Amino acid sequence: MEELLQAWPAAECTVVYVTVRENYAYDLIPEAVDAFEGRLSETIRQEITEQLAPWKNRLRFVHLTGHPVKSICTAAQEVKADLIVMGSHGRGLMNEALLGSVTHGVLHHSEIPVLVAK
Repeated sequence: MEELLQAWPAAECTVVYVTVRENYAYDLIPEAVDAFEGRLSETIRQEITEQLAPWKNRLRFVHLTGHPVKSICTAAQEVKADLIVMGSHGRGLMNEALLGSVTHGVLHHSEIPVLVAK
């Protein structure tokens, strides 16, 4: 990501992260789920801002709840993104064997070009 921000000095970066809510957990303890998601959101924001500190004024953060593939594709269209950059693997099972399922889904459903980083 650093290389892309260096190469295009006028580019902005919208960081989209999606939370998938487990309905049973949210139904039982919505306050705890909301608090956890808030802490996770802030942690992600801090870590990415630290990693990309020289470009922090060019970063926007969007935290969505829902289906990851649909949410990412929709968010990219809404911000009029020129490119979606994603990691090749998520944190799910078998992440070493296959292309991440969210990345795979975005590759096949996005109308915007997708760059997959290893």
